[in-house]
Amino acid sequence: MSVKKQKILFIVPSMRGGGAERVMMTLLNHLDRSRFDPILALIKKEGTLLDKLPSDLPIIDLNARNARYAIIKIIRLVWSVKPDIVFSTLGYLNLLIALIKIFLPRNIRLIAREGSIPSVQNKREKYPKIFDWLYTNVYYRFDCIIAQSQYMRRDLIENFSIPDEKVIVINNPVDIERVTVLSGEMGYSYPANKINLLAVGRLSHEKGYDLLLQAMKLLGDQYHLTFVGIGPEESRLLKLSEKLELQERVTFIGFQDNPYAWMKNADLMVLSSRYEGFPNVVLEANACGTPVIAFDCPGGTGEIIENGVNGLLVKNGDSVAMADAIQRFRLMTWNEMKIKVNISEKYNINFIMNKYEQLFIAKVKE
Repeated sequence: MSVKKQKILFIVPSMRGGGAERVMMTLLNHLDRSRFDPILALIKKEGTLLDKLPSDLPIIDLNARNARYAIIKIIRLVWSVKPDIVFSTLGYLNLLIALIKIFLPRNIRLIAREGSIPSVQNKREKYPKIFDWLYTNVYYRFDCIIAQSQYMRRDLIENFSIPDEKVIVINNPVDIERVTVLSGEMGYSYPANKINLLAVGRLSHEKGYDLLLQAMKLLGDQYHLTFVGIGPEESRLLKLSEKLELQERVTFIGFQDNPYAWMKNADLMVLSSRYEGFPNVVLEANACGTPVIAFDCPGGTGEIIENGVNGLLVKNGDSVAMADAIQRFRLMTWNEMKIKVNISEKYNINFIMNKYEQLFIAKVKE
């Protein structure tokens, strides 16, 4: 006897290539089609990850400037599709879905995946008090909220009074097989006879790359830093690099469709973020066997890195401590296979997908 498949409507702003979009790409590629029928709705159908989505996936372009201009379209779409579950990600889109819940069919389950640390992220918004109010007074409307880390879960419960039973932790997955295959491709070109450091991520304030450049200033000429990524802080970081006279030791190479070859062949990954939800780049670098030195910032970074096993944690925001840790890294012995096994056991795609699928099944049965 055939089992009725659950219809899940995933709503995402775009597929531009950020951490949240990469997680959604992984989920959509690996969701069990014998039990689930996924549909993807994009606020704007654009982004470098579009061509990496599965060919059997229906994609609906809401063609809106941003989420708030898509409200009516989202309501109409949900009534038309009549999914069992609406799954959304990223804070501002989640808040919008929570706000319009009263206009949606009552039998539909709403699940949100939180993308950041709201108590920190909201301070960066134009109207932080409004975002704090919305998280406190609207977010609880979801049937379930997925936090990427224990830190994020505590933040939602303690700072925004979200009911404890509504927030569960599902870490981000890493597609070990895909990362391994792509990391073997050529295309990287590090300076010879240098200790090559790598930073991968959006060039934005929260990534703390200004602090990383300050740390580079404290290191000797044998160290070279490569930035992979684009973002609004690029011009400022280039100017800071010049001011610190680091032009010969720092290279900005922009967005790379395949950052894994760079990760595999770096001596060390560095993560200087001021805060993180659950950094995919740490999982991916470790999947390549590369250790990571990171600030012990608010978020899930400290839940991934085990000192001396797959990396080092240093005092948050302390450029001197970062430089010191990078120098200590050279004196330590790192086991590439142990790093890979450590990350695979905890975050492999099958393990994490099973958690998602069990959650979907349980929520529809409620």
